[in-house]
Amino acid sequence: MRALLVALFALIYAGISARRVPFLPIGRPALAMVGASLLVAVGTFAGPYGLQTEEAFHSIEPNTLALLLGMMTLSATLGEAGFFALAGRWLGRSIETPAGLLWAVTLGCGLLSALLVNDAVCLLATPLVVEVARRRGARLRPLLFAVAMGSNVGSAMTLAGNPQNMLVARLSSLSYRGYLVEVAFPVGASLLVTAAMLHWLMRRELVFEAPEAEASQLEAPVAPRLLAGALVALLVVVAGNLGGASLAWSAMLGASLALVVAGARAESILLRVEGSVLLFFAGLFVVVAALRKTGLPSEWLAALGPTQGVEGLKLLVPTLTLGSQIVSNVPLILLLEPWIRTFPDATLAWTMTAVVSTLAGNLTPLGSVANIIVLEQARQKMGIVEYLKVGVPVTLVSTMTAVALLLFRR
Repeated sequence: MRALLVALFALIYAGISARRVPFLPIGRPALAMVGASLLVAVGTFAGPYGLQTEEAFHSIEPNTLALLLGMMTLSATLGEAGFFALAGRWLGRSIETPAGLLWAVTLGCGLLSALLVNDAVCLLATPLVVEVARRRGARLRPLLFAVAMGSNVGSAMTLAGNPQNMLVARLSSLSYRGYLVEVAFPVGASLLVTAAMLHWLMRRELVFEAPEAEASQLEAPVAPRLLAGALVALLVVVAGNLGGASLAWSAMLGASLALVVAGARAESILLRVEGSVLLFFAGLFVVVAALRKTGLPSEWLAALGPTQGVEGLKLLVPTLTLGSQIVSNVPLILLLEPWIRTFPDATLAWTMTAVVSTLAGNLTPLGSVANIIVLEQARQKMGIVEYLKVGVPVTLVSTMTAVALLLFRR
């Protein structure tokens, strides 16, 4: 039965990684739910290796889901209020050069993702960046890399910037404020390095050509009262996080405040929230818990070797970088949790886990959900080799920059 459970996990995860299976084209969130249900059903008859129903419910991490829901609701409120359309208008009118546009998108999406959630920023910003590119006659490919990679790197700056950092916040003893103080400079430097690398690697594509027809989304009206309410709600969340409040409940309080200000528009805001993302992560928690129950991950982790001193960090960084491409960063952290806890410097190990697993998302197109969102929103097909020509150098240099500065500061 153990072998059957491991085989089922491999099959389910292959389907999730492929996003759509030809004979079962139901998408990632539905596949995660189906996979979780199947593993629990089989686990009922698998004895000590099987995940039981109560264990499955306990494996779903409510704080991470609540934090993600709250931040996505805040992002959706800003979108409904016209914040992203306003930013798009500013980009279209104020930036004079293609290179300036690339830098503005990279840094802007990065900073927004640190405050909000990278997936939500990509979802709302990509259509507007596409329209800015068409209006200005800029080539789209560099700007799509700027949205995805800038959002991924910038989201590493806070424990609420992306789902994997939310999970690290729950599993570790890191505080929002302490983590921000520790990584602000290293991640900020990596964000600048990312913009510089994109500028250099794509310098031949940074040109203005004949603009297309006038865009429409950029002219969406701004709701000043709702925008002010959403910004105040975001400040409440950040203040609560810096003050040591529960990250999940700070986010939920901020989201609730934004919905109250929205009034009759609250329903349309909630329709903007991608509930399927919550379903996806809930299913993923159960699927990974089922694999851990088989005992196989413990055997793999025992084979990784010592976690003492520099040798341990030398092993942690490539394990996080490569592992994130195979099983994605959120499930990887769940699988590596027992091993990470063996590091003598727990604060450094968890900080490194949050930063490196996030920056690793830029390595391949499947390394981060944000990358997939950008490509799908822009309706762009990009071959793996085409992506790797940019993803590999950007990820290596930005990761080395962040890791070196994290260690130097110690």
